[in-house]
Amino acid sequence: MATISELIKKAGNFAKLSSKDKKEEVMGDISMEKIKEMAKNREIPGNTVEARIRQIIGSCVSYRITIDGKDPRELTQYPD
Repeated sequence: MATISELIKKAGNFAKLSSKDKKEEVMGDISMEKIKEMAKNREIPGNTVEARIRQIIGSCVSYRITIDGKDPRELTQYPD
């Protein structure tokens, strides 16, 4: 079973997801399209695709990964 962090790492082609040394550094960027693709994976917790998208976006906040160049916390609506 793949974890959300593994899916993000693979989809964004990241070597690692976070750095404890540089807490303010953005670790990378991922597109909303890739997030939507990942959300179709039923191994991610959530009853709906929208719930899984929220899980992935929450993980992007934790790993300091932007989504389409924006801070994930700015995304108030999750596009279809």
